[in-house]
Amino acid sequence: MPPYITGLIFGLVFIFSIGPAFFSLVQTSVQKGFKKAIFLAVGISASDVIYVILALMGAASLLEEPNTRMWMAIGGTVILIAYGIYSWFKQPKVYKNQIDGKKELSLVKYVAKGFFLNGLNPFIVVFWMSIIGLVAVNYDFSPIEQVYFFMGVLTTIFVTDITKAFIAHRLRSLVTPHKVLILNRSVGVILILFGIHMIYFLVNNYVI
Repeated sequence: MPPYITGLIFGLVFIFSIGPAFFSLVQTSVQKGFKKAIFLAVGISASDVIYVILALMGAASLLEEPNTRMWMAIGGTVILIAYGIYSWFKQPKVYKNQIDGKKELSLVKYVAKGFFLNGLNPFIVVFWMSIIGLVAVNYDFSPIEQVYFFMGVLTTIFVTDITKAFIAHRLRSLVTPHKVLILNRSVGVILILFGIHMIYFLVNNYVI
């Protein structure tokens, strides 16, 4: 089986993966629209692509340095808790397909948001390092075949993210301001909990 197809199939394992980026993706799609959620997904995938490239080039070991991981964890903790608090206090607003040319200029901020929300999570580094190690042990791929394999994995993950955003977008007609408020506060609590988990990671690995 071609490495790219193998990667596509392998990527299906992560269909039900749930993390901070997932909740932000659903929230953005419901409140801001499918288009902005796509840009958020692009940012998420961009950070994944960078980590995979670094790993394949052998540079990922730099990300495993204690100091690097510590500062990534600190940055990720600040972003998660700050965005969690923002989501808690965010006023409910349901997307109604308004067209506002001025706001379209800010689409790049959704790419940046997805990139940093996913990219500053040190567990993402561990995740991709684990996958690369697994592939090295279980598949006899040449370097170029590894590239095709991970292109397949990344394609599946990106398409899956877009699908999740589309489903959330299609269900927005069932969403009321009260439900949006519940969504905002739920996402806020979940992100803060992820942030607390990161604090535990920091304390357990760099303080104690």
